Parts: sequence; C-alpha cells; structure tokens
Amino acid sequence: MKRDDLSHGVTRDVARRNNRGRKAYVMKSLKSGLEIRLESRDELALAKALDLDPRGSQLRAQAMTFDLVRGEVLTALPTAKHRDSRYYTPDLSDVIDGIEHIFEVKPKRYCSQHKGLFEQVSDFCLRNGMKFRVLCKEDFTEAFLMNVNVLHQFARQCAQQLPAWAQQVSQIKNKTGHVRDVLHGLEPKNYFLLAGLLSGVLKMDLNKALIQSMNFDVCPGNGDLSMLEVHSSE
Repeated sequence: MKRDDLSHGVTRDVARRNNRGRKAYVMKSLKSGLEIRLESRDELALAKALDLDPRGSQLRAQAMTFDLVRGEVLTALPTAKHRDSRYYTPDLSDVIDGIEHIFEVKPKRYCSQHKGLFEQVSDFCLRNGMKFRVLCKEDFTEAFLMNVNVLHQFARQCAQQLPAWAQQVSQIKNKTGHVRDVLHGLEPKNYFLLAGLLSGVLKMDLNKALIQSMNFDVCPGNGDLSMLEVHSSE
C-alpha cells in the first residue's frame, strides 16, 4: 500500500508484520489530514472515536515503541534488538491537554489475560510523563460506534459546508424536542443534524439512538462537545 509522503513515521508497519504481509485499515485524520493505518476493525472504530474527541490534537498509530526493561521510548527500532530488552508498541497515542496519552485497543478477554503486562506498561508511562488507557470495544454501545462512524465520515466529506449548516441550526429558536420537529424547514434534515452535533449546537444521546433513524430527541448543545469524549481523563 502506498503511503502519502507527509504521514507520521511508525515503529511498526501494521501491513508488514510477517513475510506475507497483512491487510491494513486506513482512515484519514480529521485534525491532521494525514492517514492512520490500523490493524483491525476494532482499532479503526475506536480510532475514529478518538479522532472525533475534541480534547485530542495529535492522534497517531504505532508511533513509538517502549523498551520496558531499559526504560527507553523509541521512535525507530534498532537494527538489532538488545538481548535484555522487552519491546512493546502501543496501538494509538494522542496529546490531550498537553499530556501524551497512550491507548491499547483489545478485547476484554485479552485484557484479563494480560493484566500484568498492562500494569507494567502503565507504570512505564507514568515514569515517562504519559497516561496509559486500555480501550475495549465491549465498553461502547453498538449505537455509539455506529454513530461515530457516521459522524466521522460526514465530518471528513463535508468539512467545507459544516460551518454554514451549523450556523443555520444555531438560528433555530427552540432546539429542544424531537429532531424532526426541531429541524423543521431545513432539508436535508440529517445534514443539518450532523452539522449541529459536530459543532456543539445540538446534543443527543449517542449511546442509545441511531443518528440514521432520525427518531430521537435533541437539546441545545451550547458549544458542549462532551458527548464526543471517548474516555475519562482521570
């Protein structure tokens, strides 16, 4: 697969982890405009969620490798691995409120089997001024993940039109009630809804209702984008 020349460097190429190679899932970051390559559909789904999170600013995949024994953070692997080293490459990283956050995306069963490893990685991150988080797809509702996919695709494809559509939604006097009633007179309603949600003009429960159903209540967002936050910062 051809990579664009501006993409961030990686310490592990997800498409070349064995001699035959493997499929890489690719998404374009809303914030940087650069491609991010993931190993699985779960990573892709949660990477899109992190990309929408308003607190993040530098989402990257496979950007660094930790030597858990020697205590080093590597941005490029040496040609020969040190005999006493133990390498660990996290799935994703992002800068949130000036702090590097490290994310691992794994099923719950994997997390329980590798609890000791994740505790070691968490301690390593704390010593290096970072925070470590394990994200499990099972912790998110199916509705939330489907909504994130719709929002991410819309934000990427309609970036230029979003401000104008959001401005029209902001001029609605009554922003509380069923979505079709609130957006009465605006067509297509789903476009204006997505623009309102992405700009914080409107809010809805992303964990319960599907955006595509257009059958739920909304309320004023007042600029609050916390519904798009993926994890607690604590």
